[in-house]
Amino acid sequence: MSALRRLFKKDKSKEDSKFSARRQMVRAPPPGQVTDTDDPHHEVWKPQFSCGDQTDESRIPFYNSGFAACPRCGEKNIWRFEEKAGIRPNGDTFGTEVFMCQTKGCGWSTSFMYDDGVQPTSHFEARHWPRSVLKFPVTFMMMWADRHGLNKLKHQIFSKGLTGDRFLELQRSDSLGSELALGKKDVAKVTKALDDPRGALLISEHR
Repeated sequence: MSALRRLFKKDKSKEDSKFSARRQMVRAPPPGQVTDTDDPHHEVWKPQFSCGDQTDESRIPFYNSGFAACPRCGEKNIWRFEEKAGIRPNGDTFGTEVFMCQTKGCGWSTSFMYDDGVQPTSHFEARHWPRSVLKFPVTFMMMWADRHGLNKLKHQIFSKGLTGDRFLELQRSDSLGSELALGKKDVAKVTKALDDPRGALLISEHR
């Protein structure tokens, strides 16, 4: 065998071994790490992180809207993408979800870390957050009123700048009727909507 053929055969064997090692790594990822086999669209798996607006004043109403409406402009024009950080042997994944408002001139964004193995919600940062209209800005309260068929309230919410905190304050002080000039039936309707445990969700019925 000539020296050139031996050299060629040696290089080819070296490349074959590299390829085999790569296939072995893809087929059998270590626990807690993810490879191209798990998700071919994620070549780089980033550690969990936080970005964008991280204030409770914005994130609580956004979370309670089912991640649907921007707390800055009120538009339901949210783009989301996921950055996985890893996968456990049982199949649970963990990582970060990033949300960005696509409305022109707004550009609000935030992120939520998640872990599929955490209960009752995989978004563990929101585990103890209130599930109500608390912290809802005026734009959210208008959508809340529309969802619950409280169309008479929408103009008052806008003109008086009624937030979720203000609504709950009026409810506690039994002032809904006098403050909003509502009859008993309408007050009962508003109270029922405020007490509805699903009332905070503007889009999803089963979140």
